[in-house]
Amino acid sequence: MEKLLQFIKSQKVMTIAVSDERGPWAANVYYTLADNENIYFVSPKDSRHSKMILNKDQVAFSIAWFDKNNIANRKGVQGLGVCQIVKNPKEIINAIRALNTSFPDFKDTITAEWIASNMWGTRVWVLKPNYAKYYDDAIYGEEESEEFNF
Repeated sequence: MEKLLQFIKSQKVMTIAVSDERGPWAANVYYTLADNENIYFVSPKDSRHSKMILNKDQVAFSIAWFDKNNIANRKGVQGLGVCQIVKNPKEIINAIRALNTSFPDFKDTITAEWIASNMWGTRVWVLKPNYAKYYDDAIYGEEESEEFNF
């Protein structure tokens, strides 16, 4: 599990996939992993993926790494989890701190005060994975992947 968590921490962009009566939808979000269990990102409540998550909190996610010099050197995670808006003020502060550590350019903009009052309705979201499949050619070779349940 440690290699999986290290990989998730090392990346910055995650694709989340959701679905509703209109069909599936995917969105890319900047994220951070905190406490080795929760994945946080910020997104406006009225974006298509956010509206869909508010209707159905089950999401799929994917994080991939690509070596342009060696296409056989693959690493990535595909998983499932539950996604919700963070409502606890202490958790919002901790999530923003973690996000701003990963993305220092945002630290002057993304604050707890801004989250509470911004005109776009941007909120902090938490994805709690319950399943992940981690593939890493360097680690697993021909076995190719390992599955984890949380």
